[in-house]
Amino acid sequence: MVKESYSELDKLLGLEVYASDTEGIGGRIKLSIEDFIVREISLEGVKCSPSALFNESSGDYVWFVLEKRGVDTVTALRVVARKLGLSSKIFSAAGLKDSKAVTYQLACAKDVSPKDLKGFVGASGKVKIHRAFRRPFKLKPGMLYGNEFEIKIREVHLSPEEAEVRIKKILNELGEIGGVPNFYGYQRFGTIRPNTHIVGLHIIRGELKKAVEELLFHVYPEEPERSKIARRNLRDSLDFNDALTYFPRRLHQERMMIRYLANHPGDYIGALRSLPIEVRRLFIGAYQAFLFNKMLSLRLKRGLSLSRAVPGDIVIVFEDKSKTSVKGIMRVNDANVDKVNEFISRGICSLALNVYGYNTIPARGVQGEIEKEILKEQKISVRDFKIKHMPELATKGMLRVASFMPEDLKYSLDEECVVLNFTLRKGMYATVFLREIIKPEDPLRAGF
Repeated sequence: MVKESYSELDKLLGLEVYASDTEGIGGRIKLSIEDFIVREISLEGVKCSPSALFNESSGDYVWFVLEKRGVDTVTALRVVARKLGLSSKIFSAAGLKDSKAVTYQLACAKDVSPKDLKGFVGASGKVKIHRAFRRPFKLKPGMLYGNEFEIKIREVHLSPEEAEVRIKKILNELGEIGGVPNFYGYQRFGTIRPNTHIVGLHIIRGELKKAVEELLFHVYPEEPERSKIARRNLRDSLDFNDALTYFPRRLHQERMMIRYLANHPGDYIGALRSLPIEVRRLFIGAYQAFLFNKMLSLRLKRGLSLSRAVPGDIVIVFEDKSKTSVKGIMRVNDANVDKVNEFISRGICSLALNVYGYNTIPARGVQGEIEKEILKEQKISVRDFKIKHMPELATKGMLRVASFMPEDLKYSLDEECVVLNFTLRKGMYATVFLREIIKPEDPLRAGF
């Protein structure tokens, strides 16, 4: 029996349920950045750290371990580029890591010397570089196995004994339903201004004025007061030239659009295109994530397992139990359902749900009905993801595994905090697992 979320933010992001019914332990994460430590694991299984040893080679690309504290990956690489007088375009990373954390990850740059990078320290010690070495190819997004996490949950107002009882019950319930629902986490949408997916929906529908207005005018309760005043002033005056004098400098994206609209009044598609294409793709990706979360929530509400397929479902078939290489996909029907579920139990297959795009092949059966229901509610079709008015943002869609269980999970408890150590494969969110353990009434206050 799933548990309804208490949180309005959760409902806004499609995170409508918990898979476990037991009350959470409460508490807060990220009270300090040292409470959330992330070590990226490379494809060859090496955990990133200052002392990590990687196979060295030769070539035009220099790979390195990037350590950052309290900044996001993109900003950290810009710090490196700026201090060394290089273009940020020559840098790449396998994954984007949380800003409110201490993280170690691989990154790379082309046509630089390892000597220039080794020992780098920038941003008052918030950005450091370790272990620079050459390789003949570029590090691209997704070229990682996963991440190892070391997380402290503080302000747990339970005895260690009671907290342990609840954690054990939650883990048992997750195992019974088929794992942690593989929701897209809060970072995908934002928590201070949780509207990335709303902008994406407006773009997909062709409501470009509404997309711009959402980005510029909509005031959210938790954002700084100065930002609220600036948004209200611009909404009431529509004087884009004047807005450049008072809009906070840190609101880079808003200022880009304001500057464009000051020179091109009413050109909303041009205002959106003034943003980097990577940012605009984030809007579409966030809306895809929202739809996936809605689908997964509704599947759980309907009482369907995440580890047992029913006719009409789609499963991903892996080369082996390591699940690092996909062999193909399979549609489940009455004739093969028992065999497919045997494969799932053996770790050869995993149930998957659609992340919508214009090439999406709909599920059938109960899951197909869930998909139809959500598309009808949202007043869109898969064809809309071609985004004919902004085709550079078109997306084909993909499949995403429906659930996961943390690997190598260990935990310890004392009067001060609960410490969790675990590993997740790429694309899975630690905060989604922590959400089941904590069950926060107010995710923002709880550090999510």
